[in-house]
Amino acid sequence: MTDLILTPTVQKIKADIGDLDVTPIVNKVVSTMYRDFPYLEERFGAKGKERTIEDNFYHFLYLHTAYKLKDTQTFVEYTLWLNSVLVSRGLKTDMIIYNFEKIQESMPGLLDREVEESFLTYLNEGILALKEYKHHNEIK
Repeated sequence: MTDLILTPTVQKIKADIGDLDVTPIVNKVVSTMYRDFPYLEERFGAKGKERTIEDNFYHFLYLHTAYKLKDTQTFVEYTLWLNSVLVSRGLKTDMIIYNFEKIQESMPGLLDREVEESFLTYLNEGILALKEYKHHNEIK
């Protein structure tokens, strides 16, 4: 597993999330992503890995916000905004879908059951929104 780089941004996000410890999940997800896609390291370097770690903490910040608000749309809107930002930086929508799926696979048993179930629902809705975006906007 990767040793997470706790940048000031990550430290702030962790404080904003509060007592929800997602560090083991982020660690597993980022390690898996960089194992499955070694070109990420080559293309984006150490700074890219820092951003990937930060992005995954942001995913959880928005999942947690949606949970507190009991509002799936909060996460879906974040997902679509994130997609526009990352696609403009050269990543593909499929990578965000992959990232969300890896979060889903890495979460079971590590969070409170109600929180986990809600997060899984929000991630599913985010993935559906991304697939719909792809269907309507990408050249096939």
